[in-house]
Amino acid sequence: MLNERERTWIADARTELVAANLLADNAIPHVAIFHARQALEKLLKCGYPVLKGRPMPHEHSLQAMVHEVFGRIPDEIWEIIKRLNPFYMSTRYVDAAGGPPSQRFDLEDAEEAVTMAQEAFEWIEAQYTAKS
Repeated sequence: MLNERERTWIADARTELVAANLLADNAIPHVAIFHARQALEKLLKCGYPVLKGRPMPHEHSLQAMVHEVFGRIPDEIWEIIKRLNPFYMSTRYVDAAGGPPSQRFDLEDAEEAVTMAQEAFEWIEAQYTAKS
């Protein structure tokens, strides 16, 4: 069973996904993409105590966390993780984006990122609830 701290982390991760949707709906795509990715980062960090009995890491790589927490995952979820992973930097920093992030990403990018994050979120969360 998930403890209070784990439930709080999952709820906070879900709030990131809600924020991503709101930002996409209000035409702020680069920030929407960041929050879609951030939802998965927070949710994956929760996997350490839930599935591994270990403290949450100071890690930002979605790919590294998926590997540590789950090992192999369904290909479609892995593709989402790989696609969203680089947006930790490129949605926030001019140098990482090759120009202003606000001009690099469009609404279509945001909608795609939010949809992908939602799909991965549902799969990851299901793994946690199945183990509790």
